[in-house]
Amino acid sequence: MSSNKDKLLIITNLYPSPWEPNRATFNKQQFDAIADDYELSLLIPVAFNEWFKNRKKIKQSENKRYFPYFFTPKVGRRFYAVYMFFSILLHSGFWLKKNKPQKILASWAFPDAVASSWLSRLLGCDFYFKVHGSDIDIQCQAKARASQVVNMSRHAKGILSVSQALANKMMAMGVDKEKISVIYNGVNHKKFTELNSRPLESNYILFIGNLKFDKGVMELLEGFAKIAILQKSLQLVYVGNGVMMPTLKEKAQQLGIITRISFLGNINHDQIPRWLQHCQMLALPSYHEGVPNVLLEAMACGVPIVATNIGGIPEIIDEKICGKLIAVKNVEQVTNAIQHILQHEWSSTAIKQHSQRFSWSKNKEQLIDLIESN
Repeated sequence: MSSNKDKLLIITNLYPSPWEPNRATFNKQQFDAIADDYELSLLIPVAFNEWFKNRKKIKQSENKRYFPYFFTPKVGRRFYAVYMFFSILLHSGFWLKKNKPQKILASWAFPDAVASSWLSRLLGCDFYFKVHGSDIDIQCQAKARASQVVNMSRHAKGILSVSQALANKMMAMGVDKEKISVIYNGVNHKKFTELNSRPLESNYILFIGNLKFDKGVMELLEGFAKIAILQKSLQLVYVGNGVMMPTLKEKAQQLGIITRISFLGNINHDQIPRWLQHCQMLALPSYHEGVPNVLLEAMACGVPIVATNIGGIPEIIDEKICGKLIAVKNVEQVTNAIQHILQHEWSSTAIKQHSQRFSWSKNKEQLIDLIESN
């Protein structure tokens, strides 16, 4: 039986996979929210090395397909959109011909959205794209990639930016202001306000994210080490995996605080509320961000935040209510911010009320309006 709903194809690398079930859960939540309004399908690129390593775990379906994305690692990055375009056609060309989408939404500027813009012209679809942060902040530092993004934007009927700061950067690059809508991600308030049991007896500072250098994980460790001298029972908990884990463990050993640090690795997203609800604060001293959903989730739990004053973060954090903003790459400011949070009384109720402005229902309304009004 045919549907009267428009067929919307979403193309993005930011989506959970069988081997990374917690990857970009915010995108899954957003797309799930509009699933009743469109005949939805997804194409998810997977780097070819990851594809061959995990291909036996992949289960394709009528409306969700993972495909191997072939490219030349670390060489010729300006051609990555070309590689992705042909990777899509090679693997899923017949599926697309059968599916006949009417609209394409790409979620990540380069190479996903650039490749998707070419695909939309080939298929005769309306084209939209969403930007997140690093896809503009980092990828578009290269002129060749930035010019492709600007050219691609001319074919878009609408552009979703997760923050005003990111929208401003796109406009400075030459992207048409009239096409951009700032739509903040949402948060599942019910999930993050239902009280869970305490995971640790001692008080702890929480980090959630990829353990990589530019997430500020080392500055956090060194800042905590200074606080740990005074706060004898305070712990630091890292949630997430990443290349910096061995280095962090070695540094913690050198600083004599290894027994005060917990590395949980990746945990199921359903367990995140339990850890957030009982922490003293969430700390995210990252170098680059759009609007990290973990900050919205922390506020929904009513806990204060230490985060860097970058990207869209100052747009969602009110320091009078929610915590402290600091400069990037600054151990002293990390230390002072942690101390500031510990020494002040924070209203959990006020933080939760502040978080109510960010919801998936509001996000859904704005996203559908973006797609339908352009």
